[in-house]
Amino acid sequence: MYEELLEDLSMGREIHFIYKDESFYIGCGTGQFMFWKFNDFASEIIGKDVEDLLQKVKLDGKLLKEGGALIKIDTIY
Repeated sequence: MYEELLEDLSMGREIHFIYKDESFYIGCGTGQFMFWKFNDFASEIIGKDVEDLLQKVKLDGKLLKEGGALIKIDTIY
């Protein structure tokens, strides 16, 4: 799951996913890689590239690659 997520992000895709019944966004917009929880702009995290962003994003204290099996991809743009 994590490798597919990494590949999609590296191609510039935007991903909406669900984790514990909450919706999240991760992708590249306005030249920056970003992550946030929907309806919570204070949760925004920005990375200089995909790897940088994925080292910063944590859900329940775990990096996405550690808990990636628990996320459900909703939409890929």
